[in-house]
Amino acid sequence: MKILITGDKGFIGRHLRQSLISDGHIVLGIDINNENDRYNIRDINENIILNVDRIVHLAALADVRASMKDPNKWYETNVSYSVNLFRLAAKYKVPVVYASSSTVKEWWKSPYGTSKKVMEDMSRVYGRSVGLRFSNVYGDGARGSMLLPKLLSGQLQYCTNHIRDFVHVDDVVNAIKLFLNMDNFERLNKLVYQVGTGKGVKISDLVKKYGFDVPVKDGDVSEMADNTADIAELSKLGWTAKQDLDKYLKRKLNGNTKFKDYIQGLLSKITRFWSNWY
Repeated sequence: MKILITGDKGFIGRHLRQSLISDGHIVLGIDINNENDRYNIRDINENIILNVDRIVHLAALADVRASMKDPNKWYETNVSYSVNLFRLAAKYKVPVVYASSSTVKEWWKSPYGTSKKVMEDMSRVYGRSVGLRFSNVYGDGARGSMLLPKLLSGQLQYCTNHIRDFVHVDDVVNAIKLFLNMDNFERLNKLVYQVGTGKGVKISDLVKKYGFDVPVKDGDVSEMADNTADIAELSKLGWTAKQDLDKYLKRKLNGNTKFKDYIQGLLSKITRFWSNWY
């Protein structure tokens, strides 16, 4: 198949693109703000839609707190551009799998959550689409500003008692591919599916478990207290989360320790060398 990915240079988009190409698909990518791209999400038009068999719509602004400062920008990017894509895809009967967010469960708390809620509603107007509400997606290549990269790099300054459902990017990619391989979305029982492990973890407990000593503070009012996914409907379709958070964190932390030991050993050798030289 020839598949269009919007947001193909983002965290999930890069992993999905690589997986689809490995499967033998032809992938066309567009994004939001990269001026070097041949296409931009603002430029979605009939010629692009006519040349693809499926669309995965991932392009979006995703920072909850930042959306509070510039809600109009979040609305334009996450809603207006999406509506145009849904409209054209419906006109030419191209199925769309799009990224929603667990924040929709409490959409009123932020412009970001609201934009995703409106996006879901508008997708129903045009049909031929399925939304996936991602919980906290983690894995190699995630943005440095996200919780787990901050934790692993030692840059986490505080944590909260919020409960988060951490799902690996490989499992998210498999969920997307599950729907890409479907011929008809009209047979589905739901138009939006939650994607997570179904198991929530208290952030403060996770931080303590791995030996990090950071203060616990109240979360921002724009953030959900608990975003644990209800994966019952998705599980009925044969999908399950296979990656384990603890194994991932232990592997990454062990790698960090080995790297630090290597650097310390190298510095010790350099120090001894210069000491002997002088």
